[in-house]
Amino acid sequence: MGQRRQWLERRSVRWAVVAVVVILVGLTAFSLRGRKVPASRVLRRPLIETAVVNGRVLAQSKSEVGSKVSGTVERVFVQEGDRVRVGQPLVQLNDREERAQADQARQSVREAEARLATLQNSTSRRNSEAVQQAELRALEAEREAQRFGELARSGLVAAADLESASRRAKIARSEADSAIAAARATAAQGSDAVGALAAVEAARANRAAAEARLAQTTIAAPADGVVLTRSTEPGASVAPGKTLLIMALDSETLLLAQPDEKNLAAFLVGQVARASADAYPAEHFDAVVQYIAPNVDLLRGTFDVKLRVPKPPPYLKTDMTLSIEVETARKPSALVVPADAVRDTARAPWVLAIAGGRTERRDVTLGIRGDNLVEITSGLREGDVVVRSSAVRAGERVRPDLASGS
Repeated sequence: MGQRRQWLERRSVRWAVVAVVVILVGLTAFSLRGRKVPASRVLRRPLIETAVVNGRVLAQSKSEVGSKVSGTVERVFVQEGDRVRVGQPLVQLNDREERAQADQARQSVREAEARLATLQNSTSRRNSEAVQQAELRALEAEREAQRFGELARSGLVAAADLESASRRAKIARSEADSAIAAARATAAQGSDAVGALAAVEAARANRAAAEARLAQTTIAAPADGVVLTRSTEPGASVAPGKTLLIMALDSETLLLAQPDEKNLAAFLVGQVARASADAYPAEHFDAVVQYIAPNVDLLRGTFDVKLRVPKPPPYLKTDMTLSIEVETARKPSALVVPADAVRDTARAPWVLAIAGGRTERRDVTLGIRGDNLVEITSGLREGDVVVRSSAVRAGERVRPDLASGS
């Protein structure tokens, strides 16, 4: 009985030793495999780099619409909020007096033009008759001189008579030419004609002034836009310079962002952006960088960036605060790692790569960043595995946990 007990005790000891050995072997094997750490593979994929900045909606151009003349408001054609087109009547002043003056000025022009036409016709008839008579005398004298020439060749007329006839013909032709010149001068520079023409010009100038005053009684929109305020009603007295309406003129909707000066090199005219208003965070709209200030604000250390909104949403209001995401770079195929895998990014960036079951430090060169990813331009290859935990050190034996690191 005692021998059996001893045998059982020795057997238990042997099993205990075996168990301890198995446990030690397992622990040793586990330690040789290393602990699991979150990790990711180095992949190649499209990458977009963006800069997110705060901004606001710039005020649209406004116009204070008033009258150039005194008068009484007869009609107001628009209400606040109405959209109007350039030249569209907004306010009509009482124009009875101006309309009567314009009608009178038009009648004066018609009368002056009629007097000038009558004078020109009369002068033209007199001049025409004088020229005709002078031409007839010249032709008669020339025919007489020609006849004397024929008689002189036949010996029937003395040479002195032929010379006298020729002289009379020249004098008559000169008188005809003078009559023509006098007729032209009289028609163009005669005192009556000049006076009548001056009267016509003066009447036309008065008509233009009267019509301009009449036009000023209708106050029209200076440009396309929206009526913001209306501060006049029918029957109100109007004085020059008094504001009757305020309009928001149609113009491009612009956004203003003021990034930190360290980002100056990343911004370029023509870059696309997406923006959202703080009041409507779920709504987004497109914008385009239109202007980059050439200088930096010394007090704030920022620079101005203006963005154009091709299709502004209707809810945008002046000075509304915005979040603007500007696309500063894009690559269709970049070698990327998660941003939390890169250490010491400010000075000399490096990562812990896993090779042969151990971690090793690798210095890397960074490119663009976006979507929590960083481009690696040197130091890694596609398919490499990098650690995503700052608690792991170089040289440790580890096992990559790609599921938790993805």
